[in-house]
Amino acid sequence: MSGLWEQVWLWLLGSGVVLGKKLVGFVLIMAVGFLLARLASRTVRLALEKSHLKPSPLFIRFSTNVTGRGLMLIAVIVGLGVLGVDTGALIAGLGVSGLVLGFALKDTLSNFAAGGMILLYQPFDIGHSIEVSGVAGVVKDLTLVTTVLHTADNRVIMIPNSKVWGNNIVNVSLMATRRIDLTIGVASKADVDEVVALFESVLRAHAKVLKSPAAEVSLRGLSGSSMSFLLSAWVRADEFESVRAELLRTIKYRLEEAQIAAA
Repeated sequence: MSGLWEQVWLWLLGSGVVLGKKLVGFVLIMAVGFLLARLASRTVRLALEKSHLKPSPLFIRFSTNVTGRGLMLIAVIVGLGVLGVDTGALIAGLGVSGLVLGFALKDTLSNFAAGGMILLYQPFDIGHSIEVSGVAGVVKDLTLVTTVLHTADNRVIMIPNSKVWGNNIVNVSLMATRRIDLTIGVASKADVDEVVALFESVLRAHAKVLKSPAAEVSLRGLSGSSMSFLLSAWVRADEFESVRAELLRTIKYRLEEAQIAAA
């Protein structure tokens, strides 16, 4: 037994001291890495919050997390090197694994990148009505992978962000007002001035049609049996659909009262 303790003591005096120093170095590196990661994350967050680009909170959180975890990963690699681990082989292994994972998840990474662009440039936000990839709806949620839309017929549709960023995005909520354009056809035997006056009176009488810009009525087409008129009126964006339906309903009744045949 005395011989065993002697061997342990000799190991502590030799290799044990070296290992202790390495462990102390590892702990110090991890502590410094942790502090630097927190400082860098905070700096990135403050810089993004004050940026003129005004990125979304989700993008800010993502950027700060990537910064902090990236620095911690570097600290771990350096610390393992101090402990005597072959970090060159470790980094090479991570590189190969990342390459394989990248090929396997290339579509996901594409969506991830597109989500980052959407979060950075903000072509739309939660609650906006948009049209994209042949789908129209209200933005219900936005992640780094998918855009979630709530459609008018109560469906929830998840669209990959690569399909969103790679297509035309129509945001009908971004502006405060929208213009309603109605094309109405009437029989060619009708009096043009009478029809224009009727349409103008309908637009002026509607309480939700804005006075400025002024509503307009113009004759746009003639054929052997009909005439087509374009009615343009500006309304609040959130009242577009309801006002459009009300105008069409009122126009139908007014044409019937005036005994003007629609075409």
